[in-house]
Amino acid sequence: MKKPAGPRLHSLEVPLDGMTLLVPSAAVAEVINPQYMAPVPFGQPWMNGAIGWRTLAVPVISFETLLGTPVKAAPASGKLVIFYPLGGRKDWEFFAMFATGEPRPQVLDGSQPVAEGSELPGSPYIAAGLKVDGRLMLIPDLEALKKAFYP
Repeated sequence: MKKPAGPRLHSLEVPLDGMTLLVPSAAVAEVINPQYMAPVPFGQPWMNGAIGWRTLAVPVISFETLLGTPVKAAPASGKLVIFYPLGGRKDWEFFAMFATGEPRPQVLDGSQPVAEGSELPGSPYIAAGLKVDGRLMLIPDLEALKKAFYP
């Protein structure tokens, strides 16, 4: 029997437009179907709007736009991934982002190769990348996101 290479980390593969994020499962509160989104006046270009979720107003971001890709219309299909509040924020400060498809679980054991710096987009919002089954998955920098959301 083969022994795992290291501790197991339960993650979620979040498909986006032209990239895939890899986030810890513990950072995700819920995955839901898209719903009515109210505009956010004077919001940043990466702020798509806000949804009502569990009696809260939850901002919805476009991670792709935050990385500098052109603004696109929100996908008609796909999912909304709702994240728990970032460290140091209030308990009700959830945020969400569009996924172009159904997020899938990934269990990492430390044997996945780390992506080279040249393979990663030059963005402060990407902490690292892993190659899982030959596919590049980007790991967001949650501290940098917190600074973008709450300057």
